[in-house]
Amino acid sequence: MHHENKKFIHLFKDGQFDDIYHQMSDSCKSHYSMDTFHHEASSFHHGIRRYRLLNEMMLNGNRYVLWSDFRKEKLLSVQFNRVNQIESIQMTVTSSSKETNPFTKNKYHLPFKEQWFVVSEGTNVGMYLHEPIRKKRDGYDFLKTKDQQPYNHRKVGMNGSYAFGEQVLSPLDGTVYQVVDGLADEPNPDHPLGNHVIIQHKHDEYSLLAHLESGSIIVKVGDQVKTKKLIARCGRSGNTLEPRLHMRVMNHPDVDTATALPIRWKGRKRPVRGKVVTSREEDAWSNGLVALDFSELLFYIIQAIPRLFFRFFG
Repeated sequence: MHHENKKFIHLFKDGQFDDIYHQMSDSCKSHYSMDTFHHEASSFHHGIRRYRLLNEMMLNGNRYVLWSDFRKEKLLSVQFNRVNQIESIQMTVTSSSKETNPFTKNKYHLPFKEQWFVVSEGTNVGMYLHEPIRKKRDGYDFLKTKDQQPYNHRKVGMNGSYAFGEQVLSPLDGTVYQVVDGLADEPNPDHPLGNHVIIQHKHDEYSLLAHLESGSIIVKVGDQVKTKKLIARCGRSGNTLEPRLHMRVMNHPDVDTATALPIRWKGRKRPVRGKVVTSREEDAWSNGLVALDFSELLFYIIQAIPRLFFRFFG
């Protein structure tokens, strides 16, 4: 796939826009005439000498690739299908990379168990699906996948989704500030967050957990919740095509006026778009040897003895 990426970006850099247009699917061509695409691509590319690859993600048989200029002021995002046709291409001019929000004062845990796929993350410019502006961008979308597939195609409907019905946990101790429930598990652009919970934490930080399953929320306003305790289950409510979990941390409980904050995560590894993140690794990194049971600790000590011997006597 790296060869295909290089081939595409060389064509774009060399102005071979007609060749790129012929690689587009019929659906993608319906958004551009050849002349329109040539004009927009030429205008976008003007002044750029080199492109850098920011991110590549494989999901559901599609490949999503993101390039930028070296100042990250221009973003080129391309979706390729299974047969390497271009399904979508977005050329964005932005200066938002120069804007920064303060990181959270609290450190947050992942709001789930086991492994989830990071489909969107706002810490890095261009990798967040929802909001292009800096104020709203620092959030995450997680999918439950198997072999880069969000569905088991042997099953029908929501039963085939690996994420639907999975447990959603509180990312930190706090007080439930807002609960919205009762919206159907179907795409709803009028209620983009769908069923959701907002939790107030210390330092006046508020976590938002959205796209929850209808009727699955087990907390109410005013409840005290502990870290990693069940609060709901993942659903498909709100502005989403498939079951997923959205999380962000804000400086205010009013979603419309709040600023989303880059999240400081518990442990060493932060979620990155296109990668799988696991809560078990988070626990091990966070707690060190305390996370190991006695047999694991004994095994660790036995392994360490030869290293210590050769260090001091070798």
